[in-house]
Amino acid sequence: MGTGSSDEAGRPHIVLVIPRGEAARNFLYSETLDALHREARLTVLSVVDDPSFAERFEDRTERFLPLQDLPQRPFVSRLRTLTENAHDRWLWSEVAKNNWELRDRRAAERGHMGRRRLTKVLARVLGNRPTLRALTALEQSLTYRLRPTDDFDQLFAEIRPDLVFNGSHIHGMAGELPLRVAHAQGIPTAGFVFSWDNLTSRSRIFVPYDDYLVWHEGMKEQLLGIYPQVGEPHVHVTGTPQFDFHLRGDLEVSRQELCQQIGIDPERPYVLYTTGISNHFYEEHLHVEAVIRHLDELALDPEPQLVVRTYVKGTSPEMQALSRRETPGVVFPPVLWDPKWQTPLFEDLKIYSNLLRHAAVGINAASTVSLELLLFDKPVINLDFDPPGSDLPWCMGYSRHIHFDHYWPVAQSGAVMVARSDEDMRAMLRRGLTRPEELREARRKYLEQTFGSTLDGRCGRRVAQALLSLARGKHP
Repeated sequence: MGTGSSDEAGRPHIVLVIPRGEAARNFLYSETLDALHREARLTVLSVVDDPSFAERFEDRTERFLPLQDLPQRPFVSRLRTLTENAHDRWLWSEVAKNNWELRDRRAAERGHMGRRRLTKVLARVLGNRPTLRALTALEQSLTYRLRPTDDFDQLFAEIRPDLVFNGSHIHGMAGELPLRVAHAQGIPTAGFVFSWDNLTSRSRIFVPYDDYLVWHEGMKEQLLGIYPQVGEPHVHVTGTPQFDFHLRGDLEVSRQELCQQIGIDPERPYVLYTTGISNHFYEEHLHVEAVIRHLDELALDPEPQLVVRTYVKGTSPEMQALSRRETPGVVFPPVLWDPKWQTPLFEDLKIYSNLLRHAAVGINAASTVSLELLLFDKPVINLDFDPPGSDLPWCMGYSRHIHFDHYWPVAQSGAVMVARSDEDMRAMLRRGLTRPEELREARRKYLEQTFGSTLDGRCGRRVAQALLSLARGKHP
């Protein structure tokens, strides 16, 4: 084990690894940072390499250092790709099946089907638990031995941290190397399983974490089912800090203030449509156009408005063109993210939370936004059909998202309305706008059964408490 560098007051030294912008939201903007600062010394390694960003946290951190994505050796990358394919073939989740088909499609388009067939044969042979563990161990060994820099070895030898924590366990290669170096040096490591879909939709976990923090008990069971070697005492249910912001009184604004800020009529209800990333949700502008048409045809009094919040990491040219049309009763409010670093600004948290809070109905294909709308007891419409006028193959269509492993329980719970046709969407819009209370009990029941007591606005504090315990050599 590492010797650690606790100071005279017994405060442990914790390294926070921020490999993506959303991790900054979860652990730098939330109560996690303040709670850690009160009892620990902190070093931050962040992909957001902006002096003005770092200055916001200088009073609570000893160091705020840039984190770069350095390329792996080609052989290691190929080993990792093969292991990922074998993992998918073994896991065979709905997302894994979809990935399998999409890879076939891409290989055919690029003229690489021969290579793809070989990968598939090897993946089938290697796709079993013992072989995957051996391949993962080989990848871990080679990635560390062939690491592109010794900077983290030198940093950790100097600061001697008691814990290195990755705020997004699998997103961003830049965040992996410091965790691998820490593990090799005997420094305890922990990772936050960033999202509820990650265990069945993302790659195999290659980083050798000692402990994991997860959203809820269901994720804990799923993690242990896939990686039983982790051990139950090393998986800690904290909830996710991203939901804490919705429960903070200091971020709440009145409906009047929000409507004035985004430019809509406070006397009229609004439907909130949140788009998905364009390279997963194809031709989504056609769905938005259909919603605009339906709201006009419903002829409700007062007439509902439409607010479209686009996905900042991927908005199609067609959706951008739709946003510029200035259609009466339709608003595309700006999304306040730093475009260079793809990081939400703190100001965006207030706008987003209040868009959810004051919406009459929410629409999304099959997103985490559904959970956030349920938290505010809002009617939710999900999309189990392709955009009107589109012609998408199943592997690129909308129904696949509804059937993904993480989302199917939501669709089956009765807490959301699942539209399977354009006519369904029209009827569900009317239902949600005129009878919003109908699914209230189902919404409450789903959240309670899934999240237990973690939706209390204290997830950031629980994360801090778990990290402090681990840094002190104790289990939370």
